[in-house]
Formats: sequence, structure tokens, C-alpha cells
Amino acid sequence: MNRILLAALLAAFPIAAQVRPLHTRDLTRLSQVQVAEQLKKSDVIFIPVGAVETNGIQPSGRDYVWPLAYAMAMAEETGGLYSQGLVWSYPGTTVIAPSTIYTTPRAGTAFLKDLAHSLLRQGFRRQVYLSSSHGPAPLTVGTLVREFFEETKVPILYINMDTYMPRLQLKAQERSRLLYGAHAITGHLEDLPVQGDYGAAESGPAMPVPENVGLATLGKLGLSGSLSLGSWVGDVMAHGGSEVLPGSAAERNAWGAEGTAQLRAIVRRMQMKEAMVALRQHDRYTQEVLVPKFGPLLPPGR
Repeated sequence: MNRILLAALLAAFPIAAQVRPLHTRDLTRLSQVQVAEQLKKSDVIFIPVGAVETNGIQPSGRDYVWPLAYAMAMAEETGGLYSQGLVWSYPGTTVIAPSTIYTTPRAGTAFLKDLAHSLLRQGFRRQVYLSSSHGPAPLTVGTLVREFFEETKVPILYINMDTYMPRLQLKAQERSRLLYGAHAITGHLEDLPVQGDYGAAESGPAMPVPENVGLATLGKLGLSGSLSLGSWVGDVMAHGGSEVLPGSAAERNAWGAEGTAQLRAIVRRMQMKEAMVALRQHDRYTQEVLVPKFGPLLPPGR
């Protein structure tokens, strides 16, 4: 009798689910139970795409840390998740360096497409892919966005921060420490060098570099760039810039804190919550209006 009564009480008053609160928004660090619970609240996920390539005395993974930091900040801003994406996309002109990992644009797109299809099946319908400080990224990610849409009829979003940032018309002091902020947010701040870590010889060209007159002329004419012309840099130290370094680890930490505030301020100005609402609206319009209207003419699914 007691068992029957207990069963009746449990049916009438189900026990509340006990799920550990999110301790991170990194999908790879969450349990299955946490991810399933999160998907009841949001189907948004941010995926960084970068490259591993020579950046002189700067870390070779710098162009992946940039979008990873934006992905982390945007996940916090919107209540979504982020996950590891494509660390080594097509590097472009820097293939001549031993620190550069080379893959083709096609290989990167194929990897990301499998990832995007998996995430969609898992329930992450609103996917946002990010790149920053990496010129050739659109060859990989732009192709992904279009091909995935044609195959699934589901719109996913690509934000190239290099082309988006000018829209914000930021003053120099509002973006002066972004590199340090990105590395601080992601836990990679110590990767950035300080004064004295490298000598003058190690910071300059590895060997004498004859001028590429043709490439220089094409550049002046506006006819060069990663998406316009095949070229390689002339020296392993020729890519990455020559930024002023912090004088000490303490100053690097201070720059990291300043840059963190700058990066988070930029994400707030991007109105990502509104963007995610608009992405859902665009998806619904596509499914409810465009697909029924043009169904026979649309490309077949994967």
C-alpha cells in the first residue's frame, strides 16, 4: 500500500530535475545532461575559425585566439554556448614557415560542414562562425555558409570581424589592446612576448629579402591580397607586424585587462541578442515562405 501511495505521489508531484549549473559555456567541457538542459533554453552556438601560421615573434596560433575570444564573449552575451572550431584553416601567404600548418580551403570547408551538420542534428540550429585577423578565412567559411544553406535550407551566420569592425568606427584607444584582451579571455596571455624575450636579430628578417617589385606594384594598384592573387611572403618573419611590446609581465597583465574590457564593449555594441532573434526570424521565413514557394527549383539536400 505504501508503494502504491508513493508512486501516486511521485506522479502527482514529479521530483524537480537536479542539473549542475553551467560552470562554463564551452560545449566540450559540459556534461550531456548540461548540454541537453541548455538546448531547452537556447539553440545558439559560436564556432571560431583561425589559422596556425608564422606571426614573427608573436604566437603562431594568434589568428585562432582572436575569434575564440569573440566566441566566448558572444556566448556570454547571448546565453548561448561556444565550442572549439577549426584551429588551422588555409593560411595563405605564410606556408613558407616551419610554424605554419597548411591545409587547403576545401579541406577546411569539408571539416566545418561535417561539424555544422552534426551540430544541427544535435539541436544547435543557430550557428555563428567567426574569424578575425585572418584574410583568407572567407575562402573557407564563406563557402561553408553558402553550401550548408543550399544543402539544409537552414541559414547559419559567418561574421568576419576584419570586415565588420570598420562599421563600429572605433577610436584608436577603443581597440588598442584587443590582442591582449583576446589572449587574456582565452587564457593565453602568457603566449604574448614582453620586451627582452627576443633579441634584435631574432625579431628581424631571418635573411636578406630582395624586393618583389611586381607584387609591390600590384599592391599599389590595389590588385593584391589573399583572395585576389597567389603569393607568398618573402621571409618567415615578414608576417605578423612589429607591435610595441609590454615592458614586463605586469604590464602585459594590465594590457590584458584593458583589452578584455575593450573586446567585451565591442561585443555589446554588436547587438548579438538582437542578431540571434533576427536569425531565427530569417530561418522561419525561409522555411515557411521560400521553401514552399520555390521547392522544386531549390538545390537537393545532402
